[in-house]
Amino acid sequence: MSSQDSRLGITMYVDAMTLAAVADEWRKLLAGARIDTIIQPTEHAVALQCYAPGSEGEGGKNRWIYLSAHPQFARAHITALKPQRIASEPPAFVMLLRKYLEGARIESISQPRWERVLEIVAGYRKSPDSDERIRFRIIIEMMGRLSNIIFCDEDGRILGSLKRVGADVNRYRVVATGLPYVPPPPQQRQLAGQMLPRLEPTTVTAAQLSISAADETPPDEVAPRDKKRKRAPEQTKLWQLLSRHVLGCSPLLAREVVFRTTENAETPLKEANQAVWEELAWNVNDLTGAYDSHQWQPQLLERHLTAEEQQKSFATSGEASYVPLAFAAYALEQYAGRADIRLRQSPSINVLLDDYFARAEWSDALDSLRAPLRKILQTNSERCKRKNELLQQEMNNSAEAANYRLYGELLLAHQQEVGQGPASVMLENYFDQDGQGETQVKVPLDPRFDAVTNANRYFNKYHKLRRALELVPAQIEQNDTEQAVLDQLLTDLKLAENAGEITHVKAEVQAAGYIRGKALVDKKALKAAKKGKGNKGGKQAKGRPAGPGGGVPLHIQSREGFTLLVGKNSRQNEEVTFHQAASNDMWLHARGVAGAHVIIKAAGREIPRSTIDQAASLAAYYSESRGTTSAPVDYTLQRHVRHMKGGGPGMVIYEREHTIYVEPDMAIALLKS
Repeated sequence: MSSQDSRLGITMYVDAMTLAAVADEWRKLLAGARIDTIIQPTEHAVALQCYAPGSEGEGGKNRWIYLSAHPQFARAHITALKPQRIASEPPAFVMLLRKYLEGARIESISQPRWERVLEIVAGYRKSPDSDERIRFRIIIEMMGRLSNIIFCDEDGRILGSLKRVGADVNRYRVVATGLPYVPPPPQQRQLAGQMLPRLEPTTVTAAQLSISAADETPPDEVAPRDKKRKRAPEQTKLWQLLSRHVLGCSPLLAREVVFRTTENAETPLKEANQAVWEELAWNVNDLTGAYDSHQWQPQLLERHLTAEEQQKSFATSGEASYVPLAFAAYALEQYAGRADIRLRQSPSINVLLDDYFARAEWSDALDSLRAPLRKILQTNSERCKRKNELLQQEMNNSAEAANYRLYGELLLAHQQEVGQGPASVMLENYFDQDGQGETQVKVPLDPRFDAVTNANRYFNKYHKLRRALELVPAQIEQNDTEQAVLDQLLTDLKLAENAGEITHVKAEVQAAGYIRGKALVDKKALKAAKKGKGNKGGKQAKGRPAGPGGGVPLHIQSREGFTLLVGKNSRQNEEVTFHQAASNDMWLHARGVAGAHVIIKAAGREIPRSTIDQAASLAAYYSESRGTTSAPVDYTLQRHVRHMKGGGPGMVIYEREHTIYVEPDMAIALLKS
């Protein structure tokens, strides 16, 4: 999920109106809440688990507050589930928050008027017998790439921050430990060559908007059209005027106001007249009045994915046919009439923000972990493809080798007729007995040598090429095996859903020799191998995982009560197929693509077709076939599966298989159950 959709020109961020609605909900849900746990899900975020006491006969409830200073996904909201963490060890900033805030109670939540800043004040008694309280301030600034989370004492002295901002970055406000906290500069606008405060939206007038528009310089005067340019500068839109001159007026809010005024969110500025200014000012006052009246109408805008998008969407395909596109604390009338759009309403803006940003920042953090591994694997995959092309070209040289042999034999047969000096000679082909070849063959010659020497030179070329060709099939087989290993590792990386699984893939990539440095291997297994305590033949004991460990395979119960084992990476595939499966268990794999091995534990029972279908959907879902509407899956007994010669962990060949077609997305319901 992206914070931008080019189809509708929407770039989303949490604006001042949304933040005001969040703050209103927090004052109701988090009043007096005790901060129990603090974690850091990603490098840009902090999450606080709070226990909020109940009211009016209701029991207390644990809630997670998610605070993010991500450049694209900065926000603050309550999230339904405990956030996952990238790193297991908490960084210094989280340790600082834990030191002062765990056990403290939330006393107040505030937002500077029309700013994308939220402040939480939490504190506790100085001693059990004292009414004096020690308070701290958590300030969340949600301003794009300048977003930050700052921790201060009650007097405003900075104790720590998620991001340190030095004077070299921002001379106006340095964010560093020990310095006083300086709020962001007030929002300003340029009018008549002067910097003035922006207009208050709840009281803005038609005259103020009209004067602001009169000061807007037409684009043609700023940058006259260049003959070399293909397009003239775009005209200033009404919504752009509002965003530049009105406090807290985000592009989405500005477009909504313009739409309600003119029924066209992209109305040009030059089309505005006095009636438009009057209507525009009224709509700005009316829409932003919720900031003070607290009458919110939270909505989530969702766009229906096209068939092509659903197929390409590997990570989220099937989970929903709609993708979150925008959110607002007011009704979004500008999109109400679109067929591919639906508007979902909720009494809680926090719920909608949680849905919109679900896994967005987590996916971004995982992608940053995947990126270096993906680059390594793709580089080596491209190398294998280039090598395969060269090897295929060498195989095509077999015809050239046959020609060299023919030239040599013809020269020996006609050696009395061929003298030294000519660059080529036409010779009768005695060896074309069936009459299908050429009766006369033109043989190139080196003028420096006679017929016998030229013949020997051709025989040498022939034998050299034949020796090389004898090695090519083995090289092609070896290259194909390496390509299959790389394809599997790329799929493993794509299927990895958390930092631990990515670490397992990294260990496998390093063990395969694609990362320089000491391979990550199981130390106990290595020590046992050095002492000669391994099994005979180098085979691993049944039931023991292969190092470097790939994590625990998925264990899922089918609707008929059969245990299904799913390997989500190469090591797990090796584990479920050759260490946890019996010979009569059923083995499944998506046909022709890299993916998971799935085992159905038969336990002496006959496996019904419905269980096979469920297992096949898992095999397709955890493979490159995810995102398609129908995928072929092969199944056979485990005893018909064996290791691929020269292949890595989990690389197999199989026989006596049957093929069925399933929908990969069928696995989602099974995974949720």
